[in-house]
Amino acid sequence: MRGKKLIFVVFLSIVLLMTCAFNFDINNGDSLTIFENQVIPEGDIVSGDAVCVFGNLEIKGDVRGDVVAVFGNIDVYGQINGDVVAVFGNVNVHKNAIIGGDTVGVFGNVDKDPGATIRGETADTKVGIAPNGFDFIPNMSFNSIIGMIIVYGLSCLVVMIFPERVKLMVQASQYNPGRHLGIGFLVMLVIVLLVPILVITIIGIIPAILLLIAFVAASLVSVTAVYIFLGQKIAAAVEGKNAVFIHLLIGLVVVNALGMIPILGALAAMAVFFVGLGVAFDTRLGSPIPRKKTI
Repeated sequence: MRGKKLIFVVFLSIVLLMTCAFNFDINNGDSLTIFENQVIPEGDIVSGDAVCVFGNLEIKGDVRGDVVAVFGNIDVYGQINGDVVAVFGNVNVHKNAIIGGDTVGVFGNVDKDPGATIRGETADTKVGIAPNGFDFIPNMSFNSIIGMIIVYGLSCLVVMIFPERVKLMVQASQYNPGRHLGIGFLVMLVIVLLVPILVITIIGIIPAILLLIAFVAASLVSVTAVYIFLGQKIAAAVEGKNAVFIHLLIGLVVVNALGMIPILGALAAMAVFFVGLGVAFDTRLGSPIPRKKTI
């Protein structure tokens, strides 16, 4: 019953995402905002993490966990105990602000005023191409945003239902990317050739449909693992029990952002898909390696 309730909550969240921008507090104390700016007022305390997607974060109070913004800037005036990560955004640490962990700007800058304190490490790309939250949204079609939200929701379900398999596939994604790319291309080629053969032969259309459904499900699991792997590489400083969902979101958003670049974006999306497919085939969808019995 608990698992069914969790799935219901995820799908309800997807519906909310598709209809409006929202801001809510999760049961564990995390604060999540999508498609709007978020302000933590002075005197307020967020006991978990503060996450903002397609919006800017302004921290005037205290955050006990990590702070993450994807396609948005982070302005820190108060105190953050954990790490601060902005993906396609800047981190501005103002006077008297305190950050207890690392501060990272992925495709963005980290600017620290005199009198501000960053106790961990600081890293940024200083590329000067970071958009300001909503400024990026007009460049994306409505269908692209909705599609990305649905994929993220389904991928979260995959992570919750098959955590160990996804973990093994994420680990496998860092090895032999060229080999996995080739395997994925061959698997796709076999599917493209096999489905028409099944349809036109005596075997019939039902097996072809079942094969396509299985292929789509396997593809979702496989790209989920690759998205998480990319997110880990981009925002390695983000850790904790909910880090996998943040890494998933970062990887998904970055791949979709690259997809807006002509030719290069299509090639990047195809590479992610084929590598994921190759990892899924190579690991048997993240099946644990059986231990050999000792005599």
